[in-house]
Amino acid sequence: MPVSIRFVRFAHLVTTTCSSFVFPAVLHTQPVTQPVTPRTTIAPPGAEVFLVPLSSAGGVVKIGVPANVTRRDGYDNQPAFALDSRSLFFTSNRGDGQSDIYRFDLSTGLTTPVRKTVPESEYSAMPTRDGKAITVVRVEADSTQRVWQLPLNDDAPSVRFADVKPVGYFAQADDSTWALFVLGSPATLQIAHTGRAGAAVVASNIGRSLHRIPGSTRVSYVQKGASSAPWYVMAYNPTTHMSDTLVRTLPGSEDVAWIDSTTMIGGQGNALSTWRRGDADWNPLAQFAFANVAGITRLAVSPNGQWLAMVADVKPKVAPTPRVVMIDKFDANVIQREMNILAADSMEGRMTGSRGQERAARWIEAQYKAAGLTPAGDSGTFRQHIPLRAAQGIGAVASSRIRAAPVTSWAAWDSVPVEQRLRTANIAGMIRGSDPALRDEVVLVTAHYDHIGIGAPVNGDSINNGADDDASGNVALIEMAKALAKGPRPKRTILFMAITGEEVGGFGTRWYIAHPLLPLEKTVVDLNVEMIAHADSLGGGFGKAWLTGYERSTMGDLLADNGIALVPDPRPGQHFFERSDNVAFARIGIPAHSISTFNLQTPYHHPKDEASTIDAPHMAQVISATARALRLLADGPRPAWHPGGKPEAPAPRPPR
Repeated sequence: MPVSIRFVRFAHLVTTTCSSFVFPAVLHTQPVTQPVTPRTTIAPPGAEVFLVPLSSAGGVVKIGVPANVTRRDGYDNQPAFALDSRSLFFTSNRGDGQSDIYRFDLSTGLTTPVRKTVPESEYSAMPTRDGKAITVVRVEADSTQRVWQLPLNDDAPSVRFADVKPVGYFAQADDSTWALFVLGSPATLQIAHTGRAGAAVVASNIGRSLHRIPGSTRVSYVQKGASSAPWYVMAYNPTTHMSDTLVRTLPGSEDVAWIDSTTMIGGQGNALSTWRRGDADWNPLAQFAFANVAGITRLAVSPNGQWLAMVADVKPKVAPTPRVVMIDKFDANVIQREMNILAADSMEGRMTGSRGQERAARWIEAQYKAAGLTPAGDSGTFRQHIPLRAAQGIGAVASSRIRAAPVTSWAAWDSVPVEQRLRTANIAGMIRGSDPALRDEVVLVTAHYDHIGIGAPVNGDSINNGADDDASGNVALIEMAKALAKGPRPKRTILFMAITGEEVGGFGTRWYIAHPLLPLEKTVVDLNVEMIAHADSLGGGFGKAWLTGYERSTMGDLLADNGIALVPDPRPGQHFFERSDNVAFARIGIPAHSISTFNLQTPYHHPKDEASTIDAPHMAQVISATARALRLLADGPRPAWHPGGKPEAPAPRPPR
């Protein structure tokens, strides 16, 4: 997309020096150097904003896999987190000659403009400490660049430092002290104070990366050197007027951010590194070549320390030759009929261990048998039985209101009072693989069939039918089982499993992992189907689906490269990857993801999640795409984790 003239002016053409200021007596431990030609101050127009999971404890920094949250042509840059860490501000140029501040909501996945301003453009948003406004660099109608405050409501913007210009970047040291990058030949670091005129120059030939050092009133900046001399990250103290040298920058890089008061993160090329106070140099942290990322520049760390935002270029991938995969058609009328059965009132909300869930189990068993699956459960049946204990007294077996608790073993179950003994089951059937070299490998496809039972009435309805959650996933498994059993046999064995207990702690999955029906070491992938009954506009709308944890492994690109309509989960802040049965398999090393189209708007854990509300034609399209994915996983290359993509197992609970 072409770059606008206003955008170019901001990047390169504003080089006039600011008004004269009196230089205070400032002691520098790093001398001011001679002017050099400024390097490029912005990322190329194709830059994207990525969100990366981050954690830091005991001086150890861990990083996840980058997820592209802008995913569009054009300029998206300069990320900054809201104070609650739930949204991300960034600068975006949408090809109309304007650059405005947009906000990406981590939970909803929605991107909206903060304020559309004409003819002014805004850059480098930073939320104010009261969260009611953002501070920005505004390019005014006459091309003046100054620091402005832009309220998040409709109040009028106001200039902060009327006589300091042209400002390119800034950082706030304390309530009244500001560090400003003022463009010129060379660019200078100037300190301004709220309510005072002018600013004082404290360093010359600096880089664009200005940050308040957490837990202090000091500001870090990059001191550039003459010609090929090295650059350094410096710390300026507005109280003592002294600058201390911290560390050399990564070669050619001027962008850093602070993880905490002692730890910085920096980017170079497709890699991230960290520096901790006391270290002589940077230490490698992560390398993102696998993600086709290059040219990492701007960095920001969320206030809660859980996210890193970074700007990077996306390298175009070589388009692979798609595999020829059979396309199955599914009948929306059949899907609706099956949804009507599995989400019927007679199933009583399918609470784990209840009579309603038992009815659902019998129906699913019958569908697996009719599809021609081979029983894969205990003793030649479709059931993998799991012991339970009624959490509340006698009669729980007939109730869909009373919760059940897992029992560690059948031996322990024998000691449970008879009137409190319950059981539940995973329902499992398989198609044996046909390839002598691959048939012992297992592709697991899962969906949970339990729901939350009967609750408080809502408009007279107390049954939580669980149509979308997750009768829809089970109907998908049934329909795919029928289609794959009739077509060419897959090379790998496919194990279809309706899982119990997902809604009450995931113990159906935990039981399977402790007592696998097929070897876990031979299980190459788990494809979980979770809530596909309604279209999601952020996932592409009708017939399209998204994949949780898409960026964590090669599975997402493998499917997308072969024409399967899947996109990354558009709502990373919802942590959907960790919220279904797939995560337990992922934590033991099996690439495992959920296909979903949940849109945060349709009824969730509510009596209105009924079969009458679903979009069966949409489901038919998603099931067709999922069946293609299943065939590809059964016959094609094995998915593998990207570095940092495999989730860690939760820390063991302390003994009571």
